Amino acid sequence: MSEERVRPALTAGRKKGWYGTWLPRAAMITLVAGGAALATVWVLASISDFLLTLAISFFLAFAMLPAVQWLTEKWNWRRGAATGAVMVAGALIGAVFVFAILNVVIGQASGIANSLPETIDRLTGWLNRTFDMQIDTSTWNLSSDAVQGWLQDHGSDILGGALGLTSSVFGIIFRLMTVGLFLFYILADFPRLRAAVGRRMPQNQQKTFDHITQITVDKVGGWVYSRGLLAAISALFSSIAFLIIGLPYPLAMGLWVGVISQFIPTVGTYIAGAVPVIIALMSGDPLDAVWVIVAITIYQQIENYLISPRVTKNTMDLHPAVAFGAAIVGASLLGGFGALIALPFAAAVTVIVQEYTHGYDLVASDVMESPGEYEARMAAKKQAKAAKKAAKKRA
Repeated sequence: MSEERVRPALTAGRKKGWYGTWLPRAAMITLVAGGAALATVWVLASISDFLLTLAISFFLAFAMLPAVQWLTEKWNWRRGAATGAVMVAGALIGAVFVFAILNVVIGQASGIANSLPETIDRLTGWLNRTFDMQIDTSTWNLSSDAVQGWLQDHGSDILGGALGLTSSVFGIIFRLMTVGLFLFYILADFPRLRAAVGRRMPQNQQKTFDHITQITVDKVGGWVYSRGLLAAISALFSSIAFLIIGLPYPLAMGLWVGVISQFIPTVGTYIAGAVPVIIALMSGDPLDAVWVIVAITIYQQIENYLISPRVTKNTMDLHPAVAFGAAIVGASLLGGFGALIALPFAAAVTVIVQEYTHGYDLVASDVMESPGEYEARMAAKKQAKAAKKAAKKRA
Protein backbone atom coordinates (compact mmCIF):
# COMPACT_ATOMS: atom_id res chain seq x y z
CA MET A 1 0.00 0.00 0.00
CA SER A 2 1.38 3.33 -0.96
CA GLU A 3 2.11 6.14 1.50
CA GLU A 4 -0.51 8.44 -0.11
CA ARG A 5 -3.27 5.93 0.63
CA VAL A 6 -2.23 5.27 4.25
CA ARG A 7 -2.11 8.99 5.28
CA PRO A 8 -5.81 9.78 4.57
CA ALA A 9 -6.86 6.68 6.47
CA LEU A 10 -4.81 7.69 9.53
CA THR A 11 -6.14 11.24 9.33
CA ALA A 12 -9.76 10.09 9.12
CA GLY A 13 -9.33 7.80 12.13
CA ARG A 14 -7.74 10.53 14.24
CA LYS A 15 -10.20 12.48 16.51
CA LYS A 16 -10.44 16.26 16.45
CA GLY A 17 -8.79 18.06 19.33
CA TRP A 18 -10.90 19.94 21.94
CA TYR A 19 -10.13 23.23 20.27
CA GLY A 20 -11.53 21.94 17.00
CA THR A 21 -14.92 21.27 18.61
CA TRP A 22 -15.28 23.84 21.40
CA LEU A 23 -13.29 26.82 20.16
CA PRO A 24 -15.66 27.75 17.29
CA ARG A 25 -18.64 27.23 19.57
CA ALA A 26 -17.12 29.37 22.34
CA ALA A 27 -16.22 32.08 19.85
CA MET A 28 -19.78 32.10 18.50
CA ILE A 29 -21.27 32.29 22.01
CA THR A 30 -18.88 35.10 22.94
CA LEU A 31 -19.78 37.08 19.83
CA VAL A 32 -23.51 36.62 20.37
CA ALA A 33 -23.28 37.51 24.07
CA GLY A 34 -21.10 40.55 23.37
CA GLY A 35 -23.45 41.73 20.63
CA ALA A 36 -26.47 41.28 22.90
CA ALA A 37 -24.73 43.20 25.71
CA LEU A 38 -23.79 46.07 23.37
CA ALA A 39 -27.33 46.16 21.97
CA THR A 40 -28.76 46.22 25.49
CA VAL A 41 -26.46 49.08 26.52
CA TRP A 42 -27.38 51.01 23.38
CA VAL A 43 -31.11 50.53 23.94
CA LEU A 44 -30.88 51.55 27.60
CA ALA A 45 -28.81 54.62 26.70
CA SER A 46 -31.32 55.57 24.01
CA ILE A 47 -34.33 55.32 26.32
CA SER A 48 -32.65 56.63 29.46
CA ASP A 49 -34.76 59.81 29.44
CA PHE A 50 -37.92 57.74 29.11
CA LEU A 51 -36.86 55.45 31.97
CA LEU A 52 -36.13 58.48 34.16
CA THR A 53 -39.55 59.93 33.32
CA LEU A 54 -41.17 56.61 34.19
CA ALA A 55 -39.25 56.41 37.49
CA ILE A 56 -40.35 59.94 38.42
CA SER A 57 -43.96 59.06 37.54
CA PHE A 58 -43.98 55.90 39.68
CA PHE A 59 -42.34 57.71 42.61
CA LEU A 60 -44.93 60.48 42.52
CA ALA A 61 -47.69 57.90 42.07
CA PHE A 62 -46.57 55.99 45.17
CA ALA A 63 -46.42 59.29 47.06
CA MET A 64 -49.95 60.35 46.00
CA LEU A 65 -51.58 56.92 46.13
CA PRO A 66 -52.48 57.03 49.86
CA ALA A 67 -54.34 60.34 49.33
CA VAL A 68 -56.19 58.96 46.28
CA GLN A 69 -57.17 55.80 48.16
CA TRP A 70 -58.34 57.90 51.12
CA LEU A 71 -60.64 59.95 48.89
CA THR A 72 -62.02 56.89 47.07
CA GLU A 73 -62.51 54.69 50.14
CA LYS A 74 -63.59 57.20 52.80
CA TRP A 75 -65.50 59.72 50.68
CA ASN A 76 -66.58 57.45 47.80
CA TRP A 77 -65.01 59.63 45.11
CA ARG A 78 -64.57 58.23 41.65
CA ARG A 79 -60.93 57.28 41.14
CA GLY A 80 -60.44 59.65 38.20
CA ALA A 81 -61.83 62.61 40.15
CA ALA A 82 -59.75 61.75 43.22
CA THR A 83 -56.63 61.49 41.06
CA GLY A 84 -57.32 64.84 39.43
CA ALA A 85 -57.92 66.56 42.78
CA VAL A 86 -54.71 65.21 44.32
CA MET A 87 -52.67 66.12 41.24
CA VAL A 88 -54.12 69.65 41.14
CA ALA A 89 -53.33 70.13 44.84
CA GLY A 90 -49.76 68.94 44.30
CA ALA A 91 -49.36 71.19 41.25
CA LEU A 92 -50.64 74.22 43.20
CA ILE A 93 -48.19 73.58 46.04
CA GLY A 94 -45.32 73.27 43.55
CA ALA A 95 -46.45 76.41 41.70
CA VAL A 96 -46.55 78.45 44.92
CA PHE A 97 -43.02 77.36 45.80
CA VAL A 98 -41.66 78.07 42.29
CA PHE A 99 -43.39 81.46 42.15
CA ALA A 100 -42.00 82.45 45.56
CA ILE A 101 -38.45 81.46 44.58
CA LEU A 102 -38.69 83.21 41.19
CA ASN A 103 -39.91 86.33 42.99
CA VAL A 104 -36.83 86.24 45.18
CA VAL A 105 -34.47 85.58 42.26
CA ILE A 106 -35.90 88.36 40.08
CA GLY A 107 -36.07 90.85 42.94
CA GLN A 108 -32.56 90.10 44.13
CA ALA A 109 -31.13 90.21 40.60
CA SER A 110 -32.70 93.62 40.03
CA GLY A 111 -31.53 94.87 43.41
CA ILE A 112 -27.99 93.61 42.84
CA ALA A 113 -27.81 95.26 39.43
CA ASN A 114 -28.89 98.62 40.88
CA SER A 115 -27.01 98.66 44.17
CA LEU A 116 -23.94 96.50 43.63
CA PRO A 117 -21.37 99.28 44.24
CA GLU A 118 -23.18 100.55 47.35
CA THR A 119 -23.58 97.02 48.76
CA ILE A 120 -19.89 96.23 48.25
CA ASP A 121 -18.90 99.53 49.91
CA ARG A 122 -21.09 98.77 52.96
CA LEU A 123 -19.82 95.21 53.23
CA THR A 124 -16.15 96.12 52.88
CA GLY A 125 -16.62 98.99 55.33
CA TRP A 126 -18.06 96.60 57.91
CA LEU A 127 -15.18 94.15 57.35
CA ASN A 128 -12.61 96.94 57.70
CA ARG A 129 -14.18 98.24 60.94
CA THR A 130 -14.88 94.87 62.54
CA PHE A 131 -11.77 92.87 61.60
CA ASP A 132 -9.35 95.79 61.01
CA MET A 133 -8.95 94.82 57.35
CA GLN A 134 -7.58 97.14 54.69
CA ILE A 135 -9.86 96.53 51.69
CA ASP A 136 -9.81 99.42 49.21
CA THR A 137 -12.62 99.48 46.64
CA SER A 138 -11.69 102.81 45.11
CA THR A 139 -9.77 101.05 42.35
CA TRP A 140 -12.74 98.82 41.45
CA ASN A 141 -14.73 100.00 38.46
CA LEU A 142 -18.32 99.05 39.30
CA SER A 143 -20.15 101.98 37.72
CA SER A 144 -23.21 101.54 35.52
CA ASP A 145 -21.12 102.50 32.46
CA ALA A 146 -18.70 99.69 33.22
CA VAL A 147 -21.56 97.23 33.62
CA GLN A 148 -23.09 98.35 30.32
CA GLY A 149 -19.73 97.99 28.60
CA TRP A 150 -19.37 94.46 29.95
CA LEU A 151 -22.85 93.62 28.68
CA GLN A 152 -22.01 94.94 25.20
CA ASP A 153 -18.78 92.92 25.08
CA HIS A 154 -20.51 89.71 26.14
CA GLY A 155 -23.85 90.27 24.39
CA SER A 156 -23.52 87.28 22.05
CA ASP A 157 -22.71 84.96 24.93
CA ILE A 158 -25.70 86.24 26.89
CA LEU A 159 -27.96 85.77 23.84
CA GLY A 160 -26.74 82.22 23.37
CA GLY A 161 -27.35 81.51 27.03
CA ALA A 162 -30.85 82.96 26.78
CA LEU A 163 -31.67 80.74 23.78
CA GLY A 164 -30.29 77.72 25.62
CA LEU A 165 -32.38 78.62 28.65
CA THR A 166 -35.49 78.91 26.48
CA SER A 167 -34.84 75.48 25.01
CA SER A 168 -34.34 74.04 28.49
CA VAL A 169 -37.60 75.59 29.69
CA PHE A 170 -39.53 73.99 26.81
CA GLY A 171 -37.82 70.68 27.55
CA ILE A 172 -38.85 70.91 31.21
CA ILE A 173 -42.44 71.74 30.25
CA PHE A 174 -42.57 68.74 27.90
CA ARG A 175 -41.20 66.44 30.61
CA LEU A 176 -43.68 67.77 33.14
CA MET A 177 -46.54 67.09 30.74
CA THR A 178 -45.24 63.58 30.09
CA VAL A 179 -44.84 62.87 33.80
CA GLY A 180 -48.34 64.25 34.43
CA LEU A 181 -49.86 61.95 31.80
CA PHE A 182 -48.10 58.85 33.13
CA LEU A 183 -48.92 59.87 36.70
CA PHE A 184 -52.62 60.25 35.97
CA TYR A 185 -52.91 56.86 34.29
CA ILE A 186 -50.90 55.08 37.02
CA LEU A 187 -53.04 56.57 39.80
CA ALA A 188 -56.38 56.26 38.03
CA ASP A 189 -55.78 52.70 36.78
CA PHE A 190 -53.64 51.36 39.62
CA PRO A 191 -56.08 48.53 40.48
CA ARG A 192 -56.04 47.42 36.82
CA LEU A 193 -52.25 47.70 36.71
CA ARG A 194 -51.98 45.55 39.84
CA ALA A 195 -54.39 43.00 38.40
CA ALA A 196 -52.51 42.86 35.08
CA VAL A 197 -49.21 42.17 36.86
CA GLY A 198 -50.79 39.77 39.38
CA ARG A 199 -52.34 37.57 36.69
CA ARG A 200 -48.84 36.69 35.48
CA MET A 201 -47.96 35.18 38.89
CA PRO A 202 -49.07 32.15 40.92
CA GLN A 203 -51.43 32.92 43.80
CA ASN A 204 -48.80 32.59 46.53
CA GLN A 205 -46.53 35.00 44.65
CA GLN A 206 -49.44 37.41 44.21
CA LYS A 207 -49.69 37.78 48.00
CA THR A 208 -45.96 38.49 48.20
CA PHE A 209 -46.28 41.01 45.35
CA ASP A 210 -49.17 42.76 47.11
CA HIS A 211 -47.26 42.89 50.38
CA ILE A 212 -44.11 44.33 48.79
CA THR A 213 -46.17 46.88 46.84
CA GLN A 214 -47.99 47.97 50.00
CA ILE A 215 -44.74 48.33 51.93
CA THR A 216 -43.27 50.47 49.13
CA VAL A 217 -46.37 52.67 48.93
CA ASP A 218 -46.47 53.09 52.71
CA LYS A 219 -42.80 54.02 52.94
CA VAL A 220 -42.76 56.40 49.94
CA GLY A 221 -46.09 58.01 50.83
CA GLY A 222 -45.24 58.21 54.53
CA TRP A 223 -41.86 59.75 53.77
CA VAL A 224 -43.34 62.38 51.45
CA TYR A 225 -46.15 63.34 53.85
CA SER A 226 -43.89 63.42 56.91
CA ARG A 227 -41.34 65.53 55.00
CA GLY A 228 -44.16 67.79 53.83
CA LEU A 229 -45.37 68.31 57.40
CA LEU A 230 -41.84 69.04 58.61
CA ALA A 231 -41.35 71.42 55.67
CA ALA A 232 -44.54 73.31 56.59
CA ILE A 233 -43.44 73.65 60.24
CA SER A 234 -39.94 74.72 59.23
CA ALA A 235 -41.29 77.22 56.68
CA LEU A 236 -43.62 78.75 59.29
CA PHE A 237 -40.89 79.11 61.91
CA SER A 238 -38.34 80.43 59.39
CA SER A 239 -40.77 82.95 57.89
CA ILE A 240 -41.60 84.37 61.33
CA ALA A 241 -37.91 84.49 62.29
CA PHE A 242 -36.92 86.19 59.01
CA LEU A 243 -39.77 88.69 59.41
CA ILE A 244 -38.55 89.60 62.91
CA ILE A 245 -34.95 89.90 61.66
CA GLY A 246 -36.08 92.13 58.80
CA LEU A 247 -34.83 89.91 55.97
CA PRO A 248 -36.19 90.72 52.49
CA TYR A 249 -38.84 88.29 51.18
CA PRO A 250 -39.38 86.50 54.53
CA LEU A 251 -42.22 84.27 53.27
CA ALA A 252 -40.34 83.15 50.16
CA MET A 253 -37.17 82.53 52.14
CA GLY A 254 -39.14 80.57 54.73
CA LEU A 255 -40.63 78.37 52.00
CA TRP A 256 -37.16 77.86 50.55
CA VAL A 257 -35.69 76.78 53.88
CA GLY A 258 -38.64 74.51 54.68
CA VAL A 259 -38.74 72.66 51.36
CA ILE A 260 -35.02 72.38 50.60
CA SER A 261 -34.00 71.39 54.14
CA GLN A 262 -36.54 68.55 54.25
CA PHE A 263 -36.54 67.14 50.72
CA ILE A 264 -32.82 67.24 49.88
CA PRO A 265 -31.07 64.56 51.93
CA THR A 266 -27.89 65.06 53.95
CA VAL A 267 -26.86 68.52 52.64
CA GLY A 268 -30.31 70.09 52.31
CA THR A 269 -30.08 71.99 55.60
CA TYR A 270 -26.80 73.66 54.60
CA ILE A 271 -28.06 74.60 51.11
CA ALA A 272 -31.31 75.92 52.55
CA GLY A 273 -29.53 78.02 55.15
CA ALA A 274 -26.91 79.42 52.79
CA VAL A 275 -29.36 81.35 50.60
CA PRO A 276 -30.97 83.51 53.33
CA VAL A 277 -27.51 84.12 54.81
CA ILE A 278 -26.26 85.39 51.43
CA ILE A 279 -29.36 87.57 51.00
CA ALA A 280 -28.84 88.98 54.49
CA LEU A 281 -25.25 89.86 53.56
CA MET A 282 -26.43 91.51 50.35
CA SER A 283 -29.02 93.55 52.24
CA GLY A 284 -26.16 95.52 53.76
CA ASP A 285 -26.17 94.46 57.42
CA PRO A 286 -23.89 91.46 58.09
CA LEU A 287 -25.31 91.19 61.62
CA ASP A 288 -28.60 90.02 60.05
CA ALA A 289 -26.72 87.07 58.57
CA VAL A 290 -25.54 86.10 62.05
CA TRP A 291 -29.11 86.22 63.36
CA VAL A 292 -30.27 84.09 60.41
CA ILE A 293 -27.66 81.45 61.29
CA VAL A 294 -28.73 81.54 64.94
CA ALA A 295 -32.42 81.16 64.05
CA ILE A 296 -31.80 78.24 61.67
CA THR A 297 -29.53 76.50 64.21
CA ILE A 298 -32.08 76.87 67.04
CA TYR A 299 -34.90 75.47 64.90
CA GLN A 300 -32.72 72.61 63.69
CA GLN A 301 -32.09 71.52 67.27
CA ILE A 302 -35.80 71.77 68.12
CA GLU A 303 -36.69 69.73 65.05
CA ASN A 304 -34.05 67.06 65.62
CA TYR A 305 -34.95 66.41 69.27
CA LEU A 306 -38.65 67.28 69.57
CA ILE A 307 -40.51 67.43 66.25
CA SER A 308 -38.87 65.00 63.84
CA PRO A 309 -38.87 61.90 66.10
CA ARG A 310 -42.64 62.21 66.61
CA VAL A 311 -43.42 62.87 62.96
CA THR A 312 -41.16 60.26 61.35
CA LYS A 313 -41.24 57.45 63.93
CA ASN A 314 -43.72 55.41 61.86
CA THR A 315 -42.48 56.35 58.40
CA MET A 316 -38.68 56.08 58.37
CA ASP A 317 -36.60 53.57 60.31
CA LEU A 318 -33.25 54.00 58.62
CA HIS A 319 -29.77 54.23 60.07
CA PRO A 320 -28.08 57.57 59.24
CA ALA A 321 -25.12 55.81 57.58
CA VAL A 322 -27.50 53.78 55.38
CA ALA A 323 -29.43 56.94 54.51
CA PHE A 324 -26.22 58.77 53.58
CA GLY A 325 -24.98 55.86 51.45
CA ALA A 326 -28.36 55.48 49.75
CA ALA A 327 -28.40 59.19 48.88
CA ILE A 328 -24.92 58.95 47.33
CA VAL A 329 -25.84 55.86 45.30
CA GLY A 330 -29.11 57.44 44.16
CA ALA A 331 -27.33 60.64 43.12
CA SER A 332 -24.73 58.63 41.19
CA LEU A 333 -27.43 56.73 39.30
CA LEU A 334 -30.11 59.38 38.69
CA GLY A 335 -28.67 62.68 39.83
CA GLY A 336 -30.67 64.87 42.19
CA PHE A 337 -33.86 62.90 41.65
CA GLY A 338 -32.04 59.71 42.59
CA ALA A 339 -30.86 61.26 45.85
CA LEU A 340 -34.45 62.33 46.55
CA ILE A 341 -36.05 58.92 46.06
CA ALA A 342 -33.18 56.91 47.56
CA LEU A 343 -34.25 57.31 51.20
CA PRO A 344 -37.85 56.01 50.99
CA PHE A 345 -36.84 53.15 48.71
CA ALA A 346 -33.94 52.24 51.01
CA ALA A 347 -36.40 52.20 53.92
CA ALA A 348 -38.76 49.99 51.89
CA VAL A 349 -35.95 47.59 51.02
CA THR A 350 -34.92 47.45 54.68
CA VAL A 351 -38.45 46.52 55.77
CA ILE A 352 -38.79 43.94 52.96
CA VAL A 353 -35.49 42.31 53.99
CA GLN A 354 -36.63 42.22 57.60
CA GLU A 355 -39.97 40.71 56.59
CA TYR A 356 -38.62 37.98 54.33
CA THR A 357 -35.41 36.98 56.12
CA HIS A 358 -35.01 35.09 59.39
CA GLY A 359 -33.42 36.80 62.38
CA TYR A 360 -31.39 35.09 65.10
CA ASP A 361 -30.58 35.90 68.70
CA LEU A 362 -27.27 37.67 69.19
CA VAL A 363 -24.56 35.58 70.84
CA ALA A 364 -22.75 37.26 73.72
CA SER A 365 -19.26 38.36 72.70
CA ASP A 366 -16.17 38.60 74.86
CA VAL A 367 -14.62 41.09 72.44
CA MET A 368 -17.39 43.64 71.85
CA GLU A 369 -20.47 44.59 73.83
CA SER A 370 -23.91 44.38 72.27
CA PRO A 371 -26.01 47.49 71.54
CA GLY A 372 -28.24 46.65 74.51
CA GLU A 373 -25.26 46.38 76.85
CA TYR A 374 -23.88 49.67 75.56
CA GLU A 375 -27.21 51.45 76.11
CA ALA A 376 -27.47 49.98 79.63
CA ARG A 377 -23.93 51.09 80.47
CA MET A 378 -24.60 54.62 79.18
CA ALA A 379 -27.86 54.81 81.15
CA ALA A 380 -26.09 53.66 84.32
CA LYS A 381 -23.34 56.23 83.75
CA LYS A 382 -25.91 58.98 83.28
CA GLN A 383 -27.74 57.89 86.45
CA ALA A 384 -24.52 57.87 88.45
CA LYS A 385 -23.62 61.32 87.18
CA ALA A 386 -27.05 62.67 88.12
CA ALA A 387 -26.81 61.11 91.59
CA LYS A 388 -23.36 62.61 92.10
CA LYS A 389 -24.62 66.04 91.04
CA ALA A 390 -27.60 65.76 93.41
CA ALA A 391 -25.28 64.76 96.28
CA LYS A 392 -23.11 67.82 95.64
CA LYS A 393 -26.17 70.06 95.76
CA ARG A 394 -27.29 68.58 99.08
CA ALA A 395 -23.80 69.04 100.49
